[in-house]
Amino acid sequence: MKLDPRTKLFLTIAGNSIILSAPVIYGAMIVVLPAVLLVLEKRWRFSLLFSFLYAISAFSFDYLKTMDVGLAGTLFVSTMMLVSHVMPISVIFYYVMTTTKVNEFMAGMSKMHIPNKVTIPLAVMIRFFPTVFDEARDIGNAMRMRGIRLFSLRTLKNPLAILEYRLIPLLVSLTKIGDELSVAATTRGLSPETRRSCIVKIGFRVQDVAVFVYCIAVVVLFCSRSVT
Repeated sequence: MKLDPRTKLFLTIAGNSIILSAPVIYGAMIVVLPAVLLVLEKRWRFSLLFSFLYAISAFSFDYLKTMDVGLAGTLFVSTMMLVSHVMPISVIFYYVMTTTKVNEFMAGMSKMHIPNKVTIPLAVMIRFFPTVFDEARDIGNAMRMRGIRLFSLRTLKNPLAILEYRLIPLLVSLTKIGDELSVAATTRGLSPETRRSCIVKIGFRVQDVAVFVYCIAVVVLFCSRSVT
């Protein structure tokens, strides 16, 4: 189910606002939406794992937050609260970044009359993070081919080896990725002063209206309950 980039932007803003400020029940109502969208993108394993972890963390936090559980229990409840709030936001960003093409995003921002000074950094960020994830996965595969694993006996004896085997190659790759993205932006003529044309066609469809209506309904329900 392909969504307009403006719909994804609205989902990000509305979802983050509800998850960070509303009780668990309203957060769960928002979390259902990215879970369903990921299933429709044929990423049902990731969606099921995310839904399972969120259900455990949200239930544990909501059940234990009013109980006297001691120091260890307080640390556990704090961890569950952090997971139940940060993980849904991360999943929404993951869905938006992995399903949005740069040209579609640029076209959506152009229709909203957003300045290029704001649009270009966001577009580079959308392209940057998926590339970083792919690079980290490739580094992990290269390490496993050499018999080096993250939680192996070798790395447990020498924790600094993780810096040598994982972080340093990743940092070097990030530098190269940043340079390549800068060159690509220059090649495509992206600049704050240039008005960019785009041949991709975007527009609101039935699924976009459904996402808008659902998010607005959750926000209105939360606001009405807060007032009363």
